[in-house]
Amino acid sequence: MISKKCPICGRSVDLPDDVLPGEVVDHDCGVSLEVILNNGEILLKPLEISEDWGE
Repeated sequence: MISKKCPICGRSVDLPDDVLPGEVVDHDCGVSLEVILNNGEILLKPLEISEDWGE
């Protein structure tokens, strides 16, 4: 398991060892977090949902 801190509440988020960039993780505080890879380091950021209605 990989343990990271939630960027919103600061509590621990446990990720599987085989987690991939782009995966979405729902955390206990109610936020959806996106897994990103930055210079080889796994980071979490709040999921940004943009509504695109074909414009």
